Amino acid sequence: MKVAILGATGKTGRYVVPALLDAGCDVLALGRGRARLAALDPRCRTAIVDLDAPDGLAAALADAAIVVSLAHARFAETILGALPAACERIVLTGSVRCFTALPDPAADAVRQAEAAFRSAGRPGVMIHPSMIFGAPEEKNINRILDLIDAWPRFLPVILPLPGGGRHRVQPIYFEYAVAAIVAAVLRAEAPGAPIVVAGPTPLSYAAMVRACAAARGRRAHILSVPLALLTMVAALLPVSAAELRRMTEDKSFDVADMTTRLGVTPRSFADGLAAALAGGGAGGQGGR
Repeated sequence: MKVAILGATGKTGRYVVPALLDAGCDVLALGRGRARLAALDPRCRTAIVDLDAPDGLAAALADAAIVVSLAHARFAETILGALPAACERIVLTGSVRCFTALPDPAADAVRQAEAAFRSAGRPGVMIHPSMIFGAPEEKNINRILDLIDAWPRFLPVILPLPGGGRHRVQPIYFEYAVAAIVAAVLRAEAPGAPIVVAGPTPLSYAAMVRACAAARGRRAHILSVPLALLTMVAALLPVSAAELRRMTEDKSFDVADMTTRLGVTPRSFADGLAAALAGGGAGGQGGR
């Protein structure tokens, strides 16, 4: 089965490529940088494609039976327009940010991509991952671990969170996000309505931070700070003002479609964090 992967050199794509090769697929990895393509699994074929100047996109996809886009959702219409007539399935990736009620251009791009996919009438599925963690290069959990590691050992760890971190998030360990993408390519049940790809259960931001501290043998004390005050000093923090605002929304999702249509049942945040630290990801030994 010939599978073309756009965004193959990205944070998730570099893991999806070998997983699909292991599943017996003939993989064509597409990306902008020659050096980054050369660093991928040598079993795949590669081609340079720039989605900002997509003149060669249709030719690159010409013999693909399945097209997977791990590129930003803003490219969805360009990709849909370049699909070969014989393409059997398209897998697009968006984000759970599409569910936000906050003004968010990135969320708007995902919603527009989903609308374009519906209008195109092509067989396939769009998946919406939540926060992906556990890989060495991911930033979300690594930033928390870096803050904890930088805190003097003789002082208690005190971290400010809007609303005391009571709002919920549902992170997914990266291996299960990769498994979900592979299943979206291979499983007969996958095509249809968009599928949320998230951890098994939500937890509060405060609980997530405390779990990270515990993994470092520390205890974290959460300082409840008004959002308005935190956004005023956002330039001094490792998160942006927009990220702080998103931390005041609950991110709680039903993952039934992920388990039934994709056949993926993810591990808990605590188990994923332990696996990442043991294996060199998320700030583990050799992972940074």
